[in-house]
Amino acid sequence: MKVATIEPTFDSWRTYARSLLSEKVHYDDIVWKTSGTGSLFDLMSADHRPSPAQLSIPQSFMQDAAFVSAFRDDTTWALLYRLAFRLIYENKHLMSVALDTDVLEFHRRMRLVSRDLHKVKAFVRFKEIKKNDESIYMAWHRPDHRVLKFSAPFFTDRFNGMNWVIFTEDESMSWINNQLTFGPGITQQEALAFDHTEELWKTYYGSIFNPARIKVKAMKKELPVRHWATLPEASIIDDLLRQAPKRLEEFYESQRASAVSLIQENVSSLSELKAAIINCAACSICSKATAPVFGEGPMDAEIVFVGEQPGNEEDMAGSPFVGPAGKLFMDALDKADIKRSDVYLTNAVKGFKWKEHNGMRKHVNPSSFEISACRAWVKSELELIKPRILVCLGASAAQSVFGKLMKVHDSHGKIFKTAFCDQTIILPHPSAILRTQDPEEKMHLETRFLGDIMALKNI
Repeated sequence: MKVATIEPTFDSWRTYARSLLSEKVHYDDIVWKTSGTGSLFDLMSADHRPSPAQLSIPQSFMQDAAFVSAFRDDTTWALLYRLAFRLIYENKHLMSVALDTDVLEFHRRMRLVSRDLHKVKAFVRFKEIKKNDESIYMAWHRPDHRVLKFSAPFFTDRFNGMNWVIFTEDESMSWINNQLTFGPGITQQEALAFDHTEELWKTYYGSIFNPARIKVKAMKKELPVRHWATLPEASIIDDLLRQAPKRLEEFYESQRASAVSLIQENVSSLSELKAAIINCAACSICSKATAPVFGEGPMDAEIVFVGEQPGNEEDMAGSPFVGPAGKLFMDALDKADIKRSDVYLTNAVKGFKWKEHNGMRKHVNPSSFEISACRAWVKSELELIKPRILVCLGASAAQSVFGKLMKVHDSHGKIFKTAFCDQTIILPHPSAILRTQDPEEKMHLETRFLGDIMALKNI
């Protein structure tokens, strides 16, 4: 059994591995150990200096192996040697064997290193240090793996115009006067001695903190709590989260106010409301939509239907309920002998929210904030119309009317008294029928929906 003692670097491993591979030393006959001191040739025994023998090993594997070598586990060196040996002497196509245990582990470690490299790019925080009227920017980060060198292209490109140093416990990387160098690492306590500019960063972070977007589970997934100490803002997140409900309501209220400000007290018609909504900036949905899709129908309508939001067809036509779900809905109205021209049709959210998918605009559900921001318009419509029957089609519509989350399944067909109408009903949105794949279930839902619409005439 041979003991291969190397420095924990890819170059050190590669040099030793070439010697062993040229002598066909089997991977089961080697124990790999690392040492942080001494030069490579001091660590290697005399009879295992590099051999001039040429080895046939794919360059693509060596490139990936260099990346995987950053994985912080000493078993990585044995894994890399085992794969290299098998590629040379057993199967030159080994890396294409997707179910091979070594290949699977190799790619698992590659993914984890890649993820950690992303975190370095995302979570490094520089502090400005003044010295002789010159600035140098310093940062300390605790990566899970030895990825600092792989981040060099990103930082030298992104921060090319300033002098900076990034420290980790293992090593450091500096960019001084456009020259990249690597050096030893330092502890976090040593890094804290830089200066006290963290307070400035905390103040800034607190000012831009958006309670509507905070997702603690996602934060912990992207950066485990054990690493939060490397971020100055992490120390104030708990306080910000405690304040979040109040700040969130204040944020919503400010957005609602921007819509309400457009609705003058003397607005007396739906046409005036429709003209005013063009200038609404309470949320960002309409900035991507063609234009707001306002409601349609007479101001003396006895029945008002509130849907969720316009779809692609509604956005293009500027009219509600003209897409596939709208056609199914219109068919139910026809069968119930209810004319479209006699009812008022609108949506909880007036703009089409979408994202691009395969070159097409794909519908995206509105958020609670967006429903809340648009509620002033729905409220104004209902206050002008004063319907005898108000029908909420889907959860977003119910949330807009009731001002809170409502479960469509539990509330289906029940009659509620709301601020807008004494006879308010919650029904599933017809799009839910279209999304149903099972033919029998789809037919059942269509029949039930038609029955719900026909029952409105008996209320």
